[in-house]
Amino acid sequence: MSVTTARRLTGAAWLPWQQRCMCASTSSKAPPPPPPPHTRKYPKLRANPPPGIIRPYKPTSRKPATNPSPSSDPHNPEKETLQTLWTRSWLSLTGAGLMAGLLGFYIVGTVTASLKDPCPCGSPSGHEHDTSPTGRPPALTGENAEQFDRELDFPEWWMGIKKLRKRLAECAHGNVLEVAIGTGRNLEYYQWDGLNGRQNKARIQDKGKGKGKGNHGITSFTGLDMSVDMLDVARKRLVKTVPELDGCEPVVKKPTMADQTGGQLAFLNDQIRLVRSDVHTALPPPVVAGAIDAVAATKSPAATRAANAVAVPEYYDTILQTFGLCSVVDPVAVLCNLALAVKPNTGRIILLEHGRGWFGLVNGLLDRHARKHFDKYGCWWNRDIDALVEEAVRKTPGLEIVKMEKPNWSQMGTLAWVELRVTKEDGKNA
Repeated sequence: MSVTTARRLTGAAWLPWQQRCMCASTSSKAPPPPPPPHTRKYPKLRANPPPGIIRPYKPTSRKPATNPSPSSDPHNPEKETLQTLWTRSWLSLTGAGLMAGLLGFYIVGTVTASLKDPCPCGSPSGHEHDTSPTGRPPALTGENAEQFDRELDFPEWWMGIKKLRKRLAECAHGNVLEVAIGTGRNLEYYQWDGLNGRQNKARIQDKGKGKGKGNHGITSFTGLDMSVDMLDVARKRLVKTVPELDGCEPVVKKPTMADQTGGQLAFLNDQIRLVRSDVHTALPPPVVAGAIDAVAATKSPAATRAANAVAVPEYYDTILQTFGLCSVVDPVAVLCNLALAVKPNTGRIILLEHGRGWFGLVNGLLDRHARKHFDKYGCWWNRDIDALVEEAVRKTPGLEIVKMEKPNWSQMGTLAWVELRVTKEDGKNA
């Protein structure tokens, strides 16, 4: 290869390399591009409304900032004050307090009645295992019968039974029969205005004043019980209560098999009677007012026999019983027997009883002390009165419930007020 050819090749190779170097040096020496111009942004101004246009003012409703209460913040638990607790739960606390107070009230009366022995002589051995109720303590005698009656004053006042006795006596009118009369604790509340013709005088006065028919008291009264000792206390109370009996000696009638009674005491020509008898047997009929008037007019034995021959009424206008279903062997049979003696449609059977209550705690307390109460008072206070009455209604034709309620709510439903009547198709409904 010649020198000329070599130079040509070398020059040809050198030219591209020189051009690349010159381009690189030229590009490295070029100034950087200028930065974009900085533009400052300003908020847009609202356009002024054209003149003559008034926009209504709209106030902004912003809720005031409230600090969360300490009690509502779960991360900041603090003790609540007594006022806060009372404000939130006063209703439940009040109800619980009332229930506790009533329960305590009832328990005090129940424990007092169970632990206090009304008979100081104790229980005789012959009655230790006898569970047949009689409505009186097994050791009751003529010597302690009055003390037994006095021992009932405080429990009856404590439980509000005296007010219920008054209400019961206000329902008595016409020919009245009180079964299980006991010591006669209802006698002082009866209206005795119907005795000795005072009822007829009252009716005449009411007619002159334009008054209608009303309850003018008792025209005849028959008290029935099994205990002679209790009837003797009732006799003493009856003499103190009825003014007509002041200085009046009772007529004693010996027991006979015909009337199935154990004898009776009669006052005012049989207008008032105290009869010893069992309520399970046939009940003595009431005394007719015409026979009483005939005897009172003549006052002779012949008139008495003639008066007894007069047809006596078959039914009583009012039959009352106080705490009797707890004191008999067969309560359902007793109710069926009373239904046979009350006047159909218009007559009433009114019962004031005690038994099982509303709550299981109370009923458990009654069951627990039932035997002890029976040994002291001779009655079972844990019987279901409502169930007994409903069973008697199912078994007795015509017997129906007029009213059945639980009075005196402080006694937890253990007291029962029952009104019954007997309806017949051929009679007039009450």
